[in-house]
Formats: sequence, C-alpha cells, structure tokens
Amino acid sequence: MTDFNVHITGETQFSLLHQVAGGDETAFKQLVDLYWLRVFRNILALTKQTETAQEITQDIFLKIWQHRDKLLEIKDLMAYIYVLGRNQVFSAMRKKLLETVDVGRGQEDFAESRNLPELELEYKETWRLIHQAIDHMPPKQQEVFRLSRIEGLSNQEIAQKLNVSNSTVKSHIVAGLNTVRVHLATSGGDHVLLYLLIAGWELYAARQ
Repeated sequence: MTDFNVHITGETQFSLLHQVAGGDETAFKQLVDLYWLRVFRNILALTKQTETAQEITQDIFLKIWQHRDKLLEIKDLMAYIYVLGRNQVFSAMRKKLLETVDVGRGQEDFAESRNLPELELEYKETWRLIHQAIDHMPPKQQEVFRLSRIEGLSNQEIAQKLNVSNSTVKSHIVAGLNTVRVHLATSGGDHVLLYLLIAGWELYAARQ
C-alpha cells in the first residue's frame, strides 16, 4: 500500500483544518504545501499520466476549499482525501470514455469508438469481481459490507440501523475485506483500480 502518512500531529491538523474551515487562505496554502506532493505521487501511481495526476490533485484541493465548511466533521484527513482522489480518478475515466465518442463521426468510426478505453474496461471488471466476492460472503457480513462499502454508511450508522455493536460491524467489514482480497487474488485480478479500492477500504477500516 502506498504510504499516505504525513508527519503532522492530530492537534496541529485539527488547528489547521479549523483555520481553513474559517476561510483562512494562508492556512489553506499551508495545508496544500503539506499534502500536495504526497497526494500527487499517489494519484500519479494510479493514472501513470503526469498531466492527469496534476489536474486531479488540483481538483482534490479545490474541492477541499469549496467544501471547507465540512472540514471540522472530518476525523481522518487522508482518508477523506483518498475518497476525493478515488472519485476524481473515476470521473476522469468517465470523461475519457465520453471523449472517445464523437457524434460528428461516421457510423464506421462510431462503431470503433464502442471499444471502451482500457481503464473503463478495468473499472467494469473490477466492480464485477468485487460484487462477485460480496455474493460469496455470509448473509450478515454481506449486508454490513454493502452498507459500508457500497452505500457509504459509517460504522456507527450501520450499528444503529442493524441494532448491533460497532465492534460487530467492524469485524464484519474486516472479514469482508479479506474475502474480497482473497477472491480478487484467486480470480487473477491485477488492476490499478483494485489496488485503489482495496487499499483505500483497508485504510478507512483501520481508522474507524
């Protein structure tokens, strides 16, 4: 797993986020200085394209600034940045897909454009394998995992919804992640997006 750790104490991070949330541009610049290179390197490792990685990294920090009023609700900044990065990579993939279809081209060219880009194919195959793995989980584990990783509910929200303890929810998620990881390994999955999803899920699970 790529290292997302930045040497900054929790107290310092909270103070910095509090200033950014209040609209302090100087604090925001400090935040960018602290995290930019590490975020960029991770996005670059996923996209393999410097220009794309630069654009996505810029978009990530732009979204942080645009939604700065939500910063004080964040428990783990790097987990939050991971989610933003994942979403931006997927958006870039969808954009690339749309750009391959030029409505002004002839029928023959259009037919050729139906051959999806490699990343889009990888995206579809990744999720096919993940859903396949989820289908192999025991019923309760499957329910918890879907609520967590597909619907995006927090551990506490799942615990309240299912009337179980937080520790029970976490146990199901950890077991579910292992099921997915094993299934992907035995299925021959070797994709960048698999790394992105599983690494991010494990990072998030570890810090719940």
